[in-house]
Amino acid sequence: MLVCCRRAQMQPLHDRLLIKPYVEEAKTAGGILLPSAPPKANSDAHFGEVIAVGESVQLQVQPGDMIVYNKYAMAEVEVPEGEVVFVAEKSVLGKLE
Repeated sequence: MLVCCRRAQMQPLHDRLLIKPYVEEAKTAGGILLPSAPPKANSDAHFGEVIAVGESVQLQVQPGDMIVYNKYAMAEVEVPEGEVVFVAEKSVLGKLE
């Protein structure tokens, strides 16, 4: 799946991955949705779902996989569907099973 950005589609190039950051929705016991908070300031890792993979990526990841990536090595892009980030292959810390 590619992400549409105004009449164009985004596809990561070379060793980049296109990621949809995971945002946890907090609910109270009564079912009230709480606003999402940013990740902990001392956390160096973020979680996200792989949307697309560049042609030079050698990691065994594919669209739909959940990964952990370094928070300092991403380029954020705002699209109508929300926020997506481009992450270099070397910034992927792990794959969630």
